[in-house]
Amino acid sequence: MLTTRQRLLLLTPLGLVLAPFLFWPAGFGLAASFTNYGPLQPDPHWVGLGNYATILGNQQFRAAALNSAAFTLVTVAAELAIGLALAYLLREPFAGRGLVQVALLLPWLVSPIANGVLWHFLFDQRTGLYSFLPALLGHAPLPSPLGLSGLAMPVLMAVDVWRMAPLATFLLAPGLAAIPPERWEQARLDGLSPFNRLRHVVLPSLAPLLATVALLLIGDSLGAFDTVLILTGGGPGTQTLTPGLFSYQQAFQVNNWPAGATSAWLIMAAMGVVGAIYVLALHGRDGRRRDA
Repeated sequence: MLTTRQRLLLLTPLGLVLAPFLFWPAGFGLAASFTNYGPLQPDPHWVGLGNYATILGNQQFRAAALNSAAFTLVTVAAELAIGLALAYLLREPFAGRGLVQVALLLPWLVSPIANGVLWHFLFDQRTGLYSFLPALLGHAPLPSPLGLSGLAMPVLMAVDVWRMAPLATFLLAPGLAAIPPERWEQARLDGLSPFNRLRHVVLPSLAPLLATVALLLIGDSLGAFDTVLILTGGGPGTQTLTPGLFSYQQAFQVNNWPAGATSAWLIMAAMGVVGAIYVLALHGRDGRRRDA
């Protein structure tokens, strides 16, 4: 067994790499959120929680937070459901399974910016499928859903599910493959429906893994920025504005660095709350197992 000192020594190289590129910028941003600091600010000084009160009272940030909550709930649920269904179909070997797994993972391997550019091109009224397909039928091009009220957010959700569901599949597939064959056989002999197999065989075995994958997907959804910036820019209005995009706009477009840093750390706080719930849930599960 490694001692605590030996574990710390093993983590030292990672700490040396992360310190200048992660810890220092994050710490500087946290300190800046309590000041009026900015590159062009001649007299930076301490403002305490003033920036946080301002951001929490900002109507655009509130709209972004509500958008993010809806976006996260819908996309994470869909990504877990689709990922679990695909992993279930891929649990047993068949000819070409490896190629299918690689092909399914390709959407996630594409960078979020390239993903946004791809879908922006496809939805473009002049050059995308919305122009090409109606032209084949002799009709005028349809307006892009990215600019339509009520459609822009569902399209963003669908694009995110297309990108992240393969990752959920990739992460859940080993867990499903590790379930003993006799449990599947017993479920078949008991005449369990697919839903009951999910309930009595899959979920009890994969609960910790599902929680971990959900945590990763939630973190990705809460920080949604790149694809949203490319596809809609937060519009129409504020219907697709996310806290990450709001932070970017405040810091680099409005040049309001305190607002940008503060909103970024509010996103971090939301992720911290989700992480704390995850840790407490796992500890509670372990405690119930020990009691049993």
